Amino acid sequence: MNHLCKRGFTLIELVVTIAISGIFFTMAMNLYSTANRAFVTDKKYDELYFEYNVLKAKTIRFLQEHPDFCERPDKYQFEYKLPLSPLQCKAIDKKRYLVYFQGYMDPSKRALVGFSTIIGE
Repeated sequence: MNHLCKRGFTLIELVVTIAISGIFFTMAMNLYSTANRAFVTDKKYDELYFEYNVLKAKTIRFLQEHPDFCERPDKYQFEYKLPLSPLQCKAIDKKRYLVYFQGYMDPSKRALVGFSTIIGE
């Protein structure tokens, strides 16, 4: 009997292996691009949130240093740029004021981002 030794792979085996590898590569690239897009979007909103919190902290410190801001707003120069509107004051009673600014619409959460605090005693 003459036995033929099988050496190497057949063409069918190679084609099937390359096809399966192509499917896995396509799935991996799709997952990578989705994750990359989500990272870029999250980074953008994280930067906006950070800027908002810094602005909020500076505003609170300014109001703590100048508690009579609402009684005489022309006396003080508020140097921070607030989105869409300047600081506004509304009297709650004789000694307390609601200080606020209307912010912007956050498209990711569909919510209005703004700021408010109460100053006075």
